Amino acid sequence: MIDGGDAGVGAGTSEGWHFFISYTNEDKAWAVWIAWQLEEAGYRVLIQAWDFVAGNNLHIRMAEGMQHAERTIAVLSKHYLDSIYGQTEWKAAHGRDPLGFQRQLIPIRVEDCRRPGSFAPIISIDLFDLEQDQAQAHLLSHVRSARIGRAKPSTAPAFPVKRVQPTSEPTFPAEQLGPAAPHAGPNEPRTPEKTYAERLPSLGRDNPDGPSDLHHLAYSLKEKGDFQAARPLFEETLERRRRTLGPDHPDTLHTAHELGVALEELGDPQAARSLLEETLERRRGTLGPEDPETLRTAHELADALAWLGDHQAARPLLEETLECRRGTLGSEDPGTLRTAHSLAVTLSWLGDHHAARSLLEETLERRRRTLGSEDPETLRTAHSLAVTLSWLGDHHAARSLLEETLERRRRTLGPEHPDTLRTARNLAASRRRWRRRGGGRWERQ
Repeated sequence: MIDGGDAGVGAGTSEGWHFFISYTNEDKAWAVWIAWQLEEAGYRVLIQAWDFVAGNNLHIRMAEGMQHAERTIAVLSKHYLDSIYGQTEWKAAHGRDPLGFQRQLIPIRVEDCRRPGSFAPIISIDLFDLEQDQAQAHLLSHVRSARIGRAKPSTAPAFPVKRVQPTSEPTFPAEQLGPAAPHAGPNEPRTPEKTYAERLPSLGRDNPDGPSDLHHLAYSLKEKGDFQAARPLFEETLERRRRTLGPDHPDTLHTAHELGVALEELGDPQAARSLLEETLERRRGTLGPEDPETLRTAHELADALAWLGDHQAARPLLEETLECRRGTLGSEDPGTLRTAHSLAVTLSWLGDHHAARSLLEETLERRRRTLGSEDPETLRTAHSLAVTLSWLGDHHAARSLLEETLERRRRTLGPEHPDTLRTARNLAASRRRWRRRGGGRWERQ
């Protein structure tokens, strides 16, 4: 919500934003968490906490945000319902779409509060009482459904069987759902993995929730780095969704993308390349070439091509993706900077070290400003820049940057982390002043 300060364009462009987030100061923590999840997923977001800076005109920027954002997200709480500014913002979105056909107003409840007046009939996304991983998956899944306009299950519903009229006291409904799930002990934390794993025995091929639950379990395992366990779950989900939803459905393509990423991480770039090429073609055809989901797949495909050594093919794909991300997400969006880093490394592999240096210096400056000097992604760029400086013969600057990067990686990642050891090896090479260009002494990231 705009409750003071001035609105900035932020990551938006003349094309506007996917979401304008309306909230009260009491719910700022929820609002920025929601905005972060959406931007990490590739959406363009306008939020006061990040985009309203000194020098902007409040009324003009607020009008721009509400006019150019596809949808308004109202972070709904008791405080929000009492806010005058909040009413102005959500009523503007509701006025443009009073019947909800375009879903321009999306309430996200962060506490169990009432939905009065015009809010009452609008279906909300409820995040309260959920663990972080569950809330993230729930948010992104329902946001996708809101943009598409449907939340059709992935499999056909079970045939309705004739119910037998009970002759005695009815059975508690939970006992009709199949074998009872193991009960967590009082000191045993609940995790998304446990929640979904307990449901696996009942997720048969006729269960309409099966693919969705399998995907969420696989995604949760992938985010924790357990790609080996995630892979078969993604594969089964993809097979089911292709059969029931079709190969071009957004949910099918979402699973295909995540499986491609898992295959990359498991060291199977050839399989990842094949799947990601198909997914990119379908996303371009159904979502368009500049949709955030399309650009995510394009980036991952370029990474797979680079891993296979096909830097010539990776370069134009990364250049196109970077141009689109800068135009739609902004130059300092995390996804934009990730593509810029990958393109710079690819340029270095192709021998264009001067272009690589320029792009890495720009990316390092932006990552230090937006992520901080000790963020792992910032340090990856610092390491790559040092390697490129060495290839250009600037060994003094390379050694200085490697020493700084090694110190920060030891402090933040630990002395035995693979990235720390990689920087240590390159620093040792620099200190011995090995000037060989083609000896494979330098390890790139």
